Amino acid sequence: MSIKADTPAGLGDAEAARLLDEYGPNELPRSRPPTLPARVARQLADPLSILLLIAGLVTLLVLAEIPEGIAILTILVVNVAIGAGQEAKADQAVRALGTLSAPMAKVRRDGVTRRVPAAEVVPGDVIEVAAGDRVPADARVLEVSALGVDEAMLTGESQSAGKQVGGAGGPGVPLGDRDGELFSGTLVVRGSATALVERTGAATEMGRIAGALGGRQPKSPLEVDLAQASRRIGLLALAAGVVMVLLGLTRVSRGEAALLDIVLAGVALAIAAVPESLATAVTTALALGSQRMARLGVIVRRLSAIEALGATTVIASDKTGTLTTGRLAVVDQVPVAGADLWRAALRCNDARDGLGDAVDVALRAAAERNGARLPEGERRLKARPFDAETRSMAVVTEGPLLTVKGAPEVVLARCVPGEQTGRLMNAVTDLARQGLRVLALAEKESDDLDADGLRPLGLLGLRDEIRPSALQAVADCRAAGIRVMMVTGDHGDTARAVADEVGIESGAVVTGASLEGQSVAGRVGRLRGASVLARVDPATKLDLVHALRGSGEVVTMTGDGVNDAPALRHADVGVAMAGEEGTDVAREAAAVVVTNGELGTIVTGVREGRRLRHNVTSMIGYLLTGNLAEILLVLVGLILWPDLIIPLLPVHLLWINLALDGIPAIALGVDRPAGDPLALRPQRGGLLSGAVLRRVGLRSLIVGLLVIAAVEAARRMGWSDEQVRTQAVLALVFARLTLAYVVRARRWTFERGWWHGRTITIAVVATALLQALVTLVPFLGAPLALVPLPAAGWALALGTAVLTPLLCDLVRWAVASGAGARPGRDHEGSGPRTR
Repeated sequence: MSIKADTPAGLGDAEAARLLDEYGPNELPRSRPPTLPARVARQLADPLSILLLIAGLVTLLVLAEIPEGIAILTILVVNVAIGAGQEAKADQAVRALGTLSAPMAKVRRDGVTRRVPAAEVVPGDVIEVAAGDRVPADARVLEVSALGVDEAMLTGESQSAGKQVGGAGGPGVPLGDRDGELFSGTLVVRGSATALVERTGAATEMGRIAGALGGRQPKSPLEVDLAQASRRIGLLALAAGVVMVLLGLTRVSRGEAALLDIVLAGVALAIAAVPESLATAVTTALALGSQRMARLGVIVRRLSAIEALGATTVIASDKTGTLTTGRLAVVDQVPVAGADLWRAALRCNDARDGLGDAVDVALRAAAERNGARLPEGERRLKARPFDAETRSMAVVTEGPLLTVKGAPEVVLARCVPGEQTGRLMNAVTDLARQGLRVLALAEKESDDLDADGLRPLGLLGLRDEIRPSALQAVADCRAAGIRVMMVTGDHGDTARAVADEVGIESGAVVTGASLEGQSVAGRVGRLRGASVLARVDPATKLDLVHALRGSGEVVTMTGDGVNDAPALRHADVGVAMAGEEGTDVAREAAAVVVTNGELGTIVTGVREGRRLRHNVTSMIGYLLTGNLAEILLVLVGLILWPDLIIPLLPVHLLWINLALDGIPAIALGVDRPAGDPLALRPQRGGLLSGAVLRRVGLRSLIVGLLVIAAVEAARRMGWSDEQVRTQAVLALVFARLTLAYVVRARRWTFERGWWHGRTITIAVVATALLQALVTLVPFLGAPLALVPLPAAGWALALGTAVLTPLLCDLVRWAVASGAGARPGRDHEGSGPRTR
């Protein structure tokens, strides 16, 4: 059915040229990407990069330790290269939007229809679109003929949108309800239309999304924590160096040491406070973790997003494509006894080979599953496609037989009044209450498409097909302390029904319209408290992300459409689909892409992220504890052993931090701790919370005192200064090796299953053998100022290794008992993070 309005003849060429000059090309805004030097400078501004740069230059220029200095700077270069490369990939999001704009458009100019580049379309142009065309600009409908438009990329609705002349429009109406407008980039799936262009380029809905994609992505929790750790480590390094020099000045004043030696020792101690292996260990752990996750169907585009997944406290899940398959399915029916409902669904249907309108595809699939077949050779004589105005479709086949399909209130009104018609009318309310899209079918022996007196055949209820894994995934999230929200552009009743079926507590559904006119505080409060948001536009999704992140939540946002892209980009973790339902724009804006779009796969990513987060916490605890123990040993040595000057020389500190620390740290990064990683809830306060710092302080005190005891024993046995310093290095290295088992444990160091950490064992044995080699072989130890030790020295070192986990567990038990908590839950926490 064709509905017309007064259709203008279109603009003249001169007026079109003037408007093109005034409004500019019909293209999305494209900002110039940062240059390579700008990207590198931004990476170097990171606090950890600054620490590594300073440490490398001082080691190279001041301490004249060339191999160690080059190693530190190499670590810096590798990390900067990875960071700049990831940033360049993220900037492709806006450029991907350009692939959705129509390259050519049909416009009326001076009463003649012609094809012009879409970039030359201007406000005031009259455009013509038909099935298969992509809409070139936002426009108001002037004339339609059975038009259906796929707007899923903007609204998230799986069914095509009908349009009508004089329909709703304007900024105050949700996108999914604007049935009088066409939107740039959407696809016409049936029918045709003529429309008046109102907005082009950046002013279109697609342009607004492109604008929202601008700006830098927020830093992940790991990046925030590492930046905070770097600042604290920098202050610690400076303080350690200053204290070292101040204590050493007393030696200088008594003529016991040269000023230059004390200053160099202070510089070396400051560098020792910087865990140079941390950057390498974290990068290696993230890279290997991304490969493991790719095998699980989770592709990571930004490495830090792995840890952010593990820190997630809220998952804001899209409905279509994540909780549902994105395909309509018939889930309920109310047939009339003796009626051939499924054959009628096949007759009144334009889908072929799985292609066509989503409703027709679903009806054909259901009919075929129920064994329905049309009589061989049956021909269609007349047809009127589904139209938004008539809200029905009608066909006449040989017989003649009229079959009508459409909205129940339209189709049943044309049926013969009676018991069956009344029963179906009553059933409509029950089906609609379940959030189903209800269709009625009826027939009559007639060749008149508008005939009344139809025989009712029954009702069919359709909705998005629920993914089989969704219910279990939501339950897993709840058990892991993760709140799952559903965010959709679909109607409230449909959203509530899906939420109830997958296990999300729907409560009061918050719609985009209900948020209009509220104060900023009221809007933010409702967004934070909602479990289901329906009929929301891209701006509301972005507001939701900001509201949740502002309250300290770590937000994972899922989506597959263009309308999801701004929220995906600005969430802590944006998760997009890689399947045919997903768009390039969503994938480019997201930090993580899942190959099948299922929430269950995302939960698998969270599980892997929590495992990695546990490992990163272990790495940081391991490195900081060892470095603090070194500082304690050196500072205490200045006071206790005046004749020794310093127990650890600069070359010793660099050897331990660069050569030995990295092997166990990397092993901790790829470790697989016992138990289900999903049970490892994120800690309050991040990776360097007060509780973590207290543990690090206590453990470093234990290690430091044990090494001090070993050094004191060596001195009492009358060993030379070289032997005493070698004893300090050996005892410190051995104590730090068993410390690796302490930091990875969830309860006790040697809890059940500890031996499964084979990677840790290999790293510990390899590091011990390397240290033993440079200690036993004189020509290998000479460059490191190490000498062979008597058997007593090895016994002292082994003693520190054995006592370290025992004393750490004793302190762990004492602290937990004093707090009235279960001992050893080092890597658990609850509640939102503080930013």
